[in-house]
Amino acid sequence: MGSTQVSVAFFATILTGEAVIFALAFSASSAWPSLREIDAHIAFRMWVVIGWLGAMLLGAGLLAGDRALSTSGAVLFLLADMLGIFSFVRLFGLASAGGRKRLLSRALARRLADIRRPIAEMPQQIAADDLLISYIRELDAAVVADDGNAVRDRVEELTAVPAVSPGAQARAGLHLEVLHRLAKAALSGRLDSTVAATSAQVLVDSLLAQVEAAREQGREGVLTSEQAAALAGHLGRYLAWLAATAWTMSARQVTTPAAARDLVAFCVRARDTITFTLDPDPPFADTDSALGTAIDGPLGVLVWIRQFVEFHGSAQANAFYPVFELLTGTKFQGNYWDGASILTELRAALFGAGAALVDTPQADRARAAFGTVAEFDRTWTLVSVSALTTLRNAALPHPPALIRPEFTPDRRLLAAYVRTYASHRYVSTAAEAHLALTRLLAHSEHPESPWARTTTLLRACSYPVPLPLIEPRHRIAGCVLAMACRLAPLHPQDSARQLRVFLSRLPADVTATVHQLAARTLPLGPDQPASTDPVEEIIARLEIVRLPTPAAAGAA
Repeated sequence: MGSTQVSVAFFATILTGEAVIFALAFSASSAWPSLREIDAHIAFRMWVVIGWLGAMLLGAGLLAGDRALSTSGAVLFLLADMLGIFSFVRLFGLASAGGRKRLLSRALARRLADIRRPIAEMPQQIAADDLLISYIRELDAAVVADDGNAVRDRVEELTAVPAVSPGAQARAGLHLEVLHRLAKAALSGRLDSTVAATSAQVLVDSLLAQVEAAREQGREGVLTSEQAAALAGHLGRYLAWLAATAWTMSARQVTTPAAARDLVAFCVRARDTITFTLDPDPPFADTDSALGTAIDGPLGVLVWIRQFVEFHGSAQANAFYPVFELLTGTKFQGNYWDGASILTELRAALFGAGAALVDTPQADRARAAFGTVAEFDRTWTLVSVSALTTLRNAALPHPPALIRPEFTPDRRLLAAYVRTYASHRYVSTAAEAHLALTRLLAHSEHPESPWARTTTLLRACSYPVPLPLIEPRHRIAGCVLAMACRLAPLHPQDSARQLRVFLSRLPADVTATVHQLAARTLPLGPDQPASTDPVEEIIARLEIVRLPTPAAAGAA
């Protein structure tokens, strides 16, 4: 009886201690999934049930005078005391913020590991999953309270999940959801932009760690090479959209200049990181681990770059350097600022003749993927359609606070971007351009074509909020402008005659739509007056691609 009394007293002491620790250290938001996670971690219910059963057996044994029953109850109390010490120690470890973060991170990891859905289906999964709903609710509560520490805690709970672990696509989808929520909160002024930008950088680094982990093909919990490339492309596309949105809202005085500046600086920096991550030989590599890339084939290259160049994203012309190296196995030595055409040299390296033809394993795979030079030309024209259609509005002033490298109102930078596509000259006459345009718009994609395969991959690996995937052929004005820029005068001595013939043969409503697109995206030069004739104004705005004369270039 004496030992039983001690056991009962000890049980009560531990229970009281746990109650005190829980009351002092925990709040509603510190146990975001539910108390079940804490209970599973400290075995609280098991401990209490064993103690209750011991008390029942002990009491029944004493009342009935059954020594065996009483002894069984006393033994169960001793077992409950041992389990109680274990529970107390585990609960004490959760009394700190770090301990709770580790627990909640493990809870997220276990839940995400059970989800086998692609990234594109994660919005529906998040809306239907109680644990993920609880996590998002706590994140939103921290944003509403403008509690930077709580926001960082929620982000760190997610990013603490190892890059190589089951549920890779689910984990990437949740990263993108959290990134978008932080961006929206910063744009609307509900969250400090510095907190949003620093937390978003942690999310981007975690996503790129997943992309890097794709080098270890064959391991469980690793994205395939093509999935990693699609994720990197979607991330770059989202960051370009975010920078353009912050720029637009700042120019219209909806978002504060400070918030827009923080977001733009973050987006430019993160897009540079993406390019360096996928570059097989980045210019600033300081270790052997920085060399190489997760992209191992033409499909991955295309699914990345077709997204990366949208929304006037920073450093999009720079991204073509690793594209060239990944597709040919050789480096491009030209300078796009001086008019060197990466796409023209890439075309010659894959489908040219003589010394220009590159004979490497990478080039052989690229030739096999594109099949014909006509398919090569069509594919890169589709890429240029999306890039030209989503350029920023040239009519809006560029706030000085948002000027960053590769994110400036500099007309020469925009000219270099547009010239990347305009210098891809596989048509030279208006008749050839009309034929190419007709084929571009009327072409029925074969399921095994490079473009169709990347589209299928994107539909599975792109997060649909807030950027739905739009096929280039649905952007008729963009298709026309993509062909027109390939006829625009490129060198100082070139004539605009074929371009004028091409545009004049278009239906009036199509010309008007193309004129609207050109007026929005391509600014006139300082000495160029506006024209009342849509054809002439389109030609004038496409003058941006003309290379300066040597004398003018030297003066500049």
